[in-house]
Amino acid sequence: MKIAYLGPERTFTEKAARDLFQEGELVPLVHIRKVIQAVENGETEFGVIPFENYHNGKVIHTLDALSRYAAKARLIREKAFRIVHCIGALPNHREINNVFSKDQALEQCDEYLADNYPSATPVAVSSTSEAARRIAEEKLLNAAAISSEESLVSSGLEVMAKDICPNNLTRFIVLGRSPTRPTEDDKTFLAIHPPRMDEAGVLYGCLGFPAAYKVNLDDLLPRPDRRGGYYFYTEMSGHEQEPRIQRVLGDIKYFLDPENKSPDAVKVFGSYPNTHWKDTKR
Repeated sequence: MKIAYLGPERTFTEKAARDLFQEGELVPLVHIRKVIQAVENGETEFGVIPFENYHNGKVIHTLDALSRYAAKARLIREKAFRIVHCIGALPNHREINNVFSKDQALEQCDEYLADNYPSATPVAVSSTSEAARRIAEEKLLNAAAISSEESLVSSGLEVMAKDICPNNLTRFIVLGRSPTRPTEDDKTFLAIHPPRMDEAGVLYGCLGFPAAYKVNLDDLLPRPDRRGGYYFYTEMSGHEQEPRIQRVLGDIKYFLDPENKSPDAVKVFGSYPNTHWKDTKR
């Protein structure tokens, strides 16, 4: 069994993948789209990618890649993990002028950086482990990296501070090709894609159907579709195989596309058991 994950090694996604899959070969891939495509094409049985952070919300790259590349690949499981960001530099470092990390880690730690390194320039790189590796290999004495403690130490950096973004959780999703069966507590992730955005009340009309069936929507996040319109991503309480969810999806589809000319007016990415991951923060 092969499991693709957003690499490289020694990242938080690798830790999540190892926790989720005790057996099997982990395959690090450098882009979220590559992980989705690996599952889509049957190169790996499963994939693990970041989905949402407690502090800065859904991972935009994941949403965009799902819309563009996922057809057979389905969301089948979610799990949140505590993320402990640390900051480190070379033992003989000088004044810190640049801080390297993945863009999302920089955003999550922006308060710490503003308080402790207000003059330093954030530099986004491909991963948190890449930030540590780059400083070590290039001997950047005026730079620091935000990464896991393990990644900093393995790259020979000195850990200057730990847990610089307290109470931090990231939710990861597992991709597979086989749909899940309903439990008594599920969620369905989907995108609503109105064929025409210039019609007054189109989004308001869509949202009336879940309310009519007493189906909760966790959020609603718009993203451009690169064709002048928008995808509206949402998580819906319930499983896509439940009759009431099928009615909601069918009603939204008919409302948006009564002539059935837009196959992606409603796109379901999968259903999975609800872990109530944010409850751990209360």
